[in-house]
Amino acid sequence: MILTLNVGSSSLKYALYDEQEKCLESGEVKQDVEEVLKKVPKFDLVGHRIVHGGSFFTKPTRISDSVIEKLEALIPFSPLHLPAELAVVKKLHGMGVAQVACFDTAFHRATPKLHQHFPLPAFLWKEGIKRYGFHGLSYEYIMAHLGEEGKTKRIIIAHLGNGASMAAVLKGKPIDTTMGFTPAGGIMMGTRSGDLDPGVLSYLMRIKGYGPAQIDALVNHQSGLMGISEKTSDMKQLLELRTTDQRADDAITLFCYIARKAIGALTAALGGLDLLVFTGGIGEHAKEIRDEICKGLEFLDIANKTQVIPTNENLMIARHTLMVTGGK
Repeated sequence: MILTLNVGSSSLKYALYDEQEKCLESGEVKQDVEEVLKKVPKFDLVGHRIVHGGSFFTKPTRISDSVIEKLEALIPFSPLHLPAELAVVKKLHGMGVAQVACFDTAFHRATPKLHQHFPLPAFLWKEGIKRYGFHGLSYEYIMAHLGEEGKTKRIIIAHLGNGASMAAVLKGKPIDTTMGFTPAGGIMMGTRSGDLDPGVLSYLMRIKGYGPAQIDALVNHQSGLMGISEKTSDMKQLLELRTTDQRADDAITLFCYIARKAIGALTAALGGLDLLVFTGGIGEHAKEIRDEICKGLEFLDIANKTQVIPTNENLMIARHTLMVTGGK
């Protein structure tokens, strides 16, 4: 049996699968893996969602001492996610548990190399400053779900949740994505800003005295839907408030406008659009948001090119774990 673990900023989601991909149990606890081990005492393998694999990891990888060492070297690239993920990995590694790391960045390593560049001096590329992309496990699941259809079409996948991004896939291969160096980039999200003019951050540092910790808090926890509405990052709550609260309406309108622009840009990158897939919590459940994003895209015949496909990152982790270990 395969135990999948997804360590978040304040919680740990888990699921238990058998080798026939049947989910036997799932749940969420605080960031203490001991709680999961009490609930799920029997398993054979563990698969982890690891947010950042850097340039080292291009596919799911069995965890070893050297893999842990390389992941530790990536902490400066992902200080908000990797430390908590590694704490769980190390604890289970010390117990002798067979584990596999499944990277949210790996899907995007097949993106054309030039498309992974920022327009910055070349020496920064050599230091690892590039567009890594995220939500890769979700995109992998959607492409696996589409099967042969995904191998022939120009597809945009919109993973819209508290974290949100989009990917352009051409005949089964990724060619672009909205997130870049960190999961804070790209389109507007629940509490994350998405892309910003670098001059804004420079101004805040020079004139307002912001330091790195304040910048991180601003772009990761105080912006997006939360920042514009000044109330909540929860899209369901904002929709309920929309008719009576102008800030809530502004937050939703801006979210949809930025998402619509991203679809237009990725359509240009693809040279057209055959299929738009909505997934993630907002993408799957908020029809009003899907409709508003698509309003104005009628020139793409968008009504006949849209699907809603629930994602399943845990199942993707379980599949990868079985593939890498052979079930051993």
